[in-house]
Amino acid sequence: MGDRRTETNRPALFAVLGDPVAHSLSPIIHNAAFRITGREASYVARRVSAEKCGPLLRRLALNGGGGNVTVPHKERVVAFLDRRTGAVEATGACNTFWARDGEVWGDNTDVEGFAGTWRGGVAGLGGDLDVLVLGAGGAGRAVVHALLGSPGVVRVLLWNRSGDRARKLVDRFGDARLCRIGDWRGELADVVVNATSVGLDGHAAPLDLRKLAARPRAVIDLVYGRDPTALCRQAAALDIPARDGREMLVRQAEAAYARWFGQPPPRGVMARALE
Repeated sequence: MGDRRTETNRPALFAVLGDPVAHSLSPIIHNAAFRITGREASYVARRVSAEKCGPLLRRLALNGGGGNVTVPHKERVVAFLDRRTGAVEATGACNTFWARDGEVWGDNTDVEGFAGTWRGGVAGLGGDLDVLVLGAGGAGRAVVHALLGSPGVVRVLLWNRSGDRARKLVDRFGDARLCRIGDWRGELADVVVNATSVGLDGHAAPLDLRKLAARPRAVIDLVYGRDPTALCRQAAALDIPARDGREMLVRQAEAAYARWFGQPPPRGVMARALE
C-alpha cells in the first residue's frame, strides 16, 4: 500500500487510543518499524474519552493514518467502522483501524496475537486443557475466540467482575466448551489467562493463584510493564511458568502493521525495540 500521507502532505499519524494509555509501549515498537522501513509516518499514544474515541479514530484513518484501540474502548469503537473483519464480527471488539478507498476498516489483531502467544506458551503441556480466563472485555473476547479455535482446549472457564457481561459473552459464542463461573476460587485449571486490566499499576494481581484448587501449569498475563507484573511474580514464586503481555503486544502489532501497509514489518524489529 506504500506510505500514507495526509492531505497536507505531512507524514501520516498513527496512534493508540485508550484510557489509561501512558503505559503503552506501542509507540516504541511501531516507530522503530517505521524508522527501519523508511515510512513517512509517526505513532503516538493518545488518552481519549469514550465519547471522543470513535470520531478521532475516523479522523486519523481518513486522513491517511490509522492505529490501535486499547482499554476500555475496543467494543465501543465498532459502531464507527464502515468495514469489519471476521475477527471483529466474531468478538464484537476492534483494536486495529485504517482506511481504504474512503472507508474505515477495523480488525481485531489481538486474536492473532494471542493465538501466537498461546502456541508458544503451552506447546509443551500436551493433553486436554482447561483454561481459566479472567475478563470479558475486548481482550477477553479475543482470548476466548482464539482459545475456542485452538486444538486441545476442552473447557474455557470465564470469570468477570460483572457476571452479566460474562453471561452475554458466553451467549455470543454459543459454544458448549465456554462456561461462566461466579467465583474463580477453588476452580481447577491447567492455564490461567488474565485478560483484565488489573495489574497495570504494577502492584495488584487479578487473583491469588494459591486459592485455586491446584496450581495451574502455566500463566499468561496480558498486562505488561517494564517490570514483571504482580501475577507473573506470584507465578514465579510458585514455580509456575508465566509470561506477560509483551509477546502478544508484538504479535498483534506486527499483524496491525501488515493491515496498514500490506506487508509485515521486518522480522524481529519490534521485539528488539522492547529490549
